Amino acid sequence: MLLLQPPLKDSPKCRVELHVHLDGAVRHETIWEVMRHKGLQLPGMGSLAELKEALRVQEPSNLHSFLEPVQLYLPALRGDLAVMERISYEFVGDQAMQSVVYCEVRFAPHLLLDPEPVAGMEENGIEGKKTAVTADQILEAVLKGLVRGEEEFGTKARVILCCIRGLEDIAWDVLRLCEEYRDKGVVGIDVAGFEGVPDKLQAANEVYRAVFAAAREKGIHRTVHAGECEGPDSVKEAVEMLGAERIGHGYRVIEDEEVYQMCLREDIHFEVCPHSSYLTGTVKSLTTESKRHPVLRFTEDGASYSINTDDPSLTHSKLRDEYHLLSSWGFNEASLARANFQAALHSFLPLDEKKTLLDQLKVAYGVVEYSIPQNSTTPSPSPSSSSSTPQPLKPSVTFGTWAERA
Repeated sequence: MLLLQPPLKDSPKCRVELHVHLDGAVRHETIWEVMRHKGLQLPGMGSLAELKEALRVQEPSNLHSFLEPVQLYLPALRGDLAVMERISYEFVGDQAMQSVVYCEVRFAPHLLLDPEPVAGMEENGIEGKKTAVTADQILEAVLKGLVRGEEEFGTKARVILCCIRGLEDIAWDVLRLCEEYRDKGVVGIDVAGFEGVPDKLQAANEVYRAVFAAAREKGIHRTVHAGECEGPDSVKEAVEMLGAERIGHGYRVIEDEEVYQMCLREDIHFEVCPHSSYLTGTVKSLTTESKRHPVLRFTEDGASYSINTDDPSLTHSKLRDEYHLLSSWGFNEASLARANFQAALHSFLPLDEKKTLLDQLKVAYGVVEYSIPQNSTTPSPSPSSSSSTPQPLKPSVTFGTWAERA
């Protein structure tokens, strides 16, 4: 019997992803093809299987080791506008395959420029350096690919631009791009990279404080990588010093109850990436007595969080794998649906587009307004019944282990 699949554009979509890096979400097949075409050295004998294995993070270590494989294929992407448009277009198709209705993809355009200065070429946003293409052109190529993907696959994608810790000289140019392209697909600004030493330098702190204060004045949304490499103080600084509305990862916030409660009160949204949180060694390094994944605490306390892939090229996991992992820990449909509605609520879309997104989720999940007919008979409450409105039950979760993830 022949089974016909509906066009990807028309397939039901019910997921929202807020934390995924474009240069960490490139198809292995595309990396292999582009590297071969450009004559770049491939691992082993140059087979696709060997490339995939080289990009696989084998065991939990640290963020530096986790990100190291990116350097293998980054030269294939840098300065190539056609490749940037291609991987952006393919990214949207991959999102649609995972039933994603809306996503926010992030990247740092300045890290995708030609690595060596080229005399007589355009300024790239970093003082004193010139390259064959500019950060603006890289961004425009990405936006072009995303638009083409949305038209073909029916998944909406918007961009968050990243500042990079240790590269403070690009921060103001990132802000410029956020402002100039805010009506063309850019919805927010981020600080990514290794937490720690650069953040402890007063000069770096002052740069990001000024840039993010300016972003807030201009109405540009803000998210910050924090609580992944460093402890809860990095989350506190992100919220209080940078005015972060969302926290990328943020797992270690639970090590300080005061900081955690502040985040709950202020409805700070946590962008949770289950597989990468283990492969970066973050969960293993928690100082709490229990090694339960922080997302369980978030769920129990009603914290706002979303479910994300982070860098699927490195984790070799798709969004459905993140959901399967959480399901294996006891998360039920209510927990997963709530995460998607929370992601939509905390997305960086304009209010009218956010309302449309929420309406799309309601349709996908079959959320309708029910009313009891006036002539229907309902049992009267017993005299001993409490007149107070019952509180909604929290989804019940039980913790499995990372070792049981298969």
